[in-house]
Amino acid sequence: MDQAKFEEARKAEETYHSKLYNEKEILEPGTWMSEPIPLVMELLDRLMRHTKKLNIMDLGSGAGRNTIPVALKLKGSGSRVAGIDLLDEAVDKLRENATQYDVEELVDARKGDAEHTDFGNEEYDYIIACGCLEHVSSEEALIQVLERMKQGTRLGGIHCIGMNTNVQEVEMNSGKELETLIELNLSSTRAVQILEQVYDGWNVLEQTSVLQSIEEDKYEEPTEFRAQSISFAVQRIK
Repeated sequence: MDQAKFEEARKAEETYHSKLYNEKEILEPGTWMSEPIPLVMELLDRLMRHTKKLNIMDLGSGAGRNTIPVALKLKGSGSRVAGIDLLDEAVDKLRENATQYDVEELVDARKGDAEHTDFGNEEYDYIIACGCLEHVSSEEALIQVLERMKQGTRLGGIHCIGMNTNVQEVEMNSGKELETLIELNLSSTRAVQILEQVYDGWNVLEQTSVLQSIEEDKYEEPTEFRAQSISFAVQRIK
């Protein structure tokens, strides 16, 4: 994708998510934010069997669909949950939600671009990256982010990755397929190939792919977002 198309795609995503965060609440019925991703919580339970004090990053956290339920489960443990998002509206809403759900002492809401986030060196027990990695600028950028995520993860730490691939956007009224405005629209085969190569030597805990469709208010006409959604969970074992 050339720079002009990348910027157009990024702007469309920002507009859609800003509107969503201003109009809808997390953990309430009616949108895909109505509950945390089940795998995110299952993997948290797995980590909590060994220790309840965890250092966690939710990359592309949005308003806290996953961040807040994770923090609620860890309340009183001395854990930290960093929520990173590119949008000011998302960061502000995450802070507001952390206060509303009484977990502000755990949640560190920060503005940041997934492509340029610093994960440090062996700082995190759990990195959640669901719905954000398809918004980097290239395959090379994706690989670099994953490698930095690996560097930032402690022994025994887990990554929970969710990516939308083979994305299509279709007008609901006419059935017309639109030019897909997403920054990195990989095939599911290529995305899995990259993930398997980067995480060679890690223990694969989950690898699934399912079709999904979501109604969106992203353009002038209502559209349906269609994708092959990949879930990929791995644990550092050496």
